[in-house]
Amino acid sequence: KRLLDISRFEASGGKLDVREVDLQRLLQTLESSFSVLAKQRDISFSVEHGPGLPEKVYWDEDRINEVLGNLISNAFKFTPRGGKVALSVGPVDSAVVITVADTGAGISREQLPHIFDKFYQADNQAQASSKGTGLGLAIAKEIVEAHGGRTTVESRVGEGTTFLVTLPIEAPGAKKRVEPTPSESMERVEDGG
Repeated sequence: KRLLDISRFEASGGKLDVREVDLQRLLQTLESSFSVLAKQRDISFSVEHGPGLPEKVYWDEDRINEVLGNLISNAFKFTPRGGKVALSVGPVDSAVVITVADTGAGISREQLPHIFDKFYQADNQAQASSKGTGLGLAIAKEIVEAHGGRTTVESRVGEGTTFLVTLPIEAPGAKKRVEPTPSESMERVEDGG
């Protein structure tokens, strides 16, 4: 499924569908969708919402969900039982910084610069509970950059990895128009378009 999503993003020329997003709802959805996995794997999963977060952001919600889902599932993949995965979100200037930190295998200094390359797989795959395609991070980075944001990573072998995703509150191309009410769109249909 992930490969399909990726080719779709690239087939659309990397176009985003930027709309108003309820940030708390986005985070709660991620929290609830990964809490089951956390219990199964015996990994503690926490989501921290920093004070002063904007209520609304203008992002392509599906794509950002894909990016964060990808980073969180990677974190789980490389974190042994009893480990920790933490998602924290806080405001910085007119941006939101999202951190995904794990206490997993970590990535060596030589390999760190390459992890965003397409099809690159760090040799920590041996510790992974399931193999990846090596496409996830390359696309995640493209999606974040399409939003005018950036992705950075810090890691120490044996100590874990931290991804930082910085996204502007309003991605370029934000559609702030008011959606027509259902009755208005109905009338349009009856007028024959």
